[in-house]
Amino acid sequence: MAPPIQRRIVSFAQKAYSHDPYERIESIGGINSDKSRWKLLQPAAIAAIEGGLDEFFIQMPDRKVKLVVMTYSGQKYLKTEGKGQQADGLLALPTS
Repeated sequence: MAPPIQRRIVSFAQKAYSHDPYERIESIGGINSDKSRWKLLQPAAIAAIEGGLDEFFIQMPDRKVKLVVMTYSGQKYLKTEGKGQQADGLLALPTS
């Protein structure tokens, strides 16, 4: 598989008003190198990851943590790479 076209750092996550843990993230976004802002709805971010067009990361104090696509009960959602099913790293980001 070819490397992704873009690798982006996610600096904010728009949270949805849902009690379902797999629908808590509505969109993600960040700032480009030219200081312009970007924002993608969760389904578009999932499609970009699955299509190999983008990779998304959260900058932690000591490392970058990759976002991955997970599926639970047939529903796809974004979460930070690691153990567990919650998207805790995304939920901890500020809102846009």
